[in-house]
Amino acid sequence: MKNIEACTDAIVNDLYSLLKIEGLPIIEISKPRHYWFIRTQGGSYFDEFFLDEFVGIGHEDVPCVEESERTDELLEKVKVNHPQATRVLNQVYKFCKEMRKGDIVIIPSASSAQFAFGYIEDDDYYTVNVSDEDIGENKCPYTRRRKTHWIRGISKGRVDSKLYTFFRNQQTLSMVDDYSEFIERAIHPFYVKDNIAHLTLDIRTPESPNAFDIPTYMQGILYRAKEIAQELNLPSKVFSVQSRTNVQSAGLIELLGNPVFVALAAIIFIGICGGELNISIVKNAKVTMKTDGLIESITHAIEKYKNHEIIGESNMKKIQGRLRVEDPRVKKEDQD
Repeated sequence: MKNIEACTDAIVNDLYSLLKIEGLPIIEISKPRHYWFIRTQGGSYFDEFFLDEFVGIGHEDVPCVEESERTDELLEKVKVNHPQATRVLNQVYKFCKEMRKGDIVIIPSASSAQFAFGYIEDDDYYTVNVSDEDIGENKCPYTRRRKTHWIRGISKGRVDSKLYTFFRNQQTLSMVDDYSEFIERAIHPFYVKDNIAHLTLDIRTPESPNAFDIPTYMQGILYRAKEIAQELNLPSKVFSVQSRTNVQSAGLIELLGNPVFVALAAIIFIGICGGELNISIVKNAKVTMKTDGLIESITHAIEKYKNHEIIGESNMKKIQGRLRVEDPRVKKEDQD
């Protein structure tokens, strides 16, 4: 058993190396993290948050006090300006004390036309002085802030519909951990969490897909990945993979399961997106491969199905063109 696990680990490492060579980022989420949705005063501070790399909470007159230390006097004082005093106190406390380095934060622009996704960079919040001149220039007046590294922005039309529910939440700050998988796949085309790999294919066709196109396309990817796994004599547990689809016209297809099989599928997918894989890089010893036969197995699978009547290379590329499947290696500005 240990030999099988060691072999599987070696294959995973080699596949990740190949994917990194090809330019596909692999995010391994090893620590628990929270997910937060923060409003931007109707979008007024969206650009400032994004360009100056921070998020703020507002409610300047509300202190950061944990629940056990809140007195009746404090609650009455807060209620003067905030009828829902407990809720506002909770939001301020979460912002100041519960948000942690590595947590994901999402902010909306005006009318939620755009959304930005980023990481909190420090465990502690910081404060700034906001001058009257800043206020006069309509700059953000929030003094309590969290340093944020923005990953990407996504237009509303390209956001996963599964996320619309919490976007309608009107609270200044909301924890949205229940949507973690949908958030992760919105920002990472390939990520691994709890030893489950997730690969997201972004379908951008503006029309309803032909009924055969998506099943045929996925069949082509999965058959090649299965061929490689069989040639490497991998254990049956490697073939544990599921799919989730949210496609009407534009939408997403997600493969999730064993990291080896999902990584094999990613290798095949990239090969279809970008033509020939850069196997020459490996053969030129720029990367050391520990798995015997991996490159040969990939090459064999590609060649075996190259001229297949249904899932051959030519037909796969035609389907990809019709579906407008985006290359996950290329970061493009989002288009409406």
